Amino acid sequence: MPVSDQRDPGQVRLALEAWLGRQMPNASAIEITELVVPAATGFSNETFLMDVRWVEPAGPVEAELVLRSQPQTTALFPEIDIISQQYRTMTQLAAHTDIPVPRTRWAEPGTDVLGQPFFVMDRVKGDVPGDSPPYTVEGFVMDMTPEQRRTWHHNAITAMARVGAVDWRAAGLDYLDKPHHGRLGAEQRRNYFDLFLRWACRGLPHPVADPAWDWLLAHWPQDDDLVELSWGDARPGNQMFRDLDVVGIFDWEMVSLGNSESDLGWWLFLQRYHTEGSGVPLPEGMLDRDQTIARWEEVRARPAQHVDFYEVLGGFHFTLVMVKLAEMMSRFAPELADADMAVYNPVASITAELIGIDPPVRPA
Repeated sequence: MPVSDQRDPGQVRLALEAWLGRQMPNASAIEITELVVPAATGFSNETFLMDVRWVEPAGPVEAELVLRSQPQTTALFPEIDIISQQYRTMTQLAAHTDIPVPRTRWAEPGTDVLGQPFFVMDRVKGDVPGDSPPYTVEGFVMDMTPEQRRTWHHNAITAMARVGAVDWRAAGLDYLDKPHHGRLGAEQRRNYFDLFLRWACRGLPHPVADPAWDWLLAHWPQDDDLVELSWGDARPGNQMFRDLDVVGIFDWEMVSLGNSESDLGWWLFLQRYHTEGSGVPLPEGMLDRDQTIARWEEVRARPAQHVDFYEVLGGFHFTLVMVKLAEMMSRFAPELADADMAVYNPVASITAELIGIDPPVRPA
């Protein structure tokens, strides 16, 4: 979701051409032939599309690239490091696994070029399920036959589950351990989400986030034996498809180490959000909750023992994101803002239902 902060395309082009020259000292005649600068800065990152050509000693090269930058003025999460979380994770996964991630090119940790750190990766061609309107309402997924949709969804769930099976130590992902939040495992995750709650709500009460946090603390599983790679933002909208196959997995900004059932829980919650939360049924052919869990268990060759907990954690997490979105909308896009969006939204309502409390009702 964007906020107004238009960059000057000409200045961006000149800055990036000079920067590309520093990344490719043996190249000459570097030219950005097409550049799509976002009309507004995204809340979680900015995305630039650029076609680039240059000359190497072996001959001319052309590339279609994507640049991802940290947002200039906003943050959806209390800790953001686009280089470590996204660039480095995709680089390591590409080098050590067969998880389908784009090829990463270069990273810029400084702020002199675009004002924020950024990285560049190859552009992958394919279809991405939409969020607004959701893919459960319109788009290429709804254009499929039920049989095609079942295969598509089966493949999407399989790709999601395979992330958790990655040997993160062998893949060089040990930097995702965040000891400043405590011991790796449940303690580290609890402390991170405690920080997230305090940071997002700024000490103010929330009628869903607060009881959801109490519920989570009372039900937190003892699963420190399952420290795995968790993609974080596991949903079809962060996958790219060609025909019915997954050809890209994106948006690793929420990546962490812990029980990878958290990806399953987030996936299930987002599926509720795009069906119940959008007032539509699960499209024919898509796997329902039980079938999704069964497929995840089949891929992982182990039972999903705490999926109810991790679905609530997903709802709690998304509820905090909605709190931050409401704050940012009020600050940067007041003409679009709903002052009560932090409380009265489908995410909070579904989360309340999951923990057995009445959802917030907007005053008449």
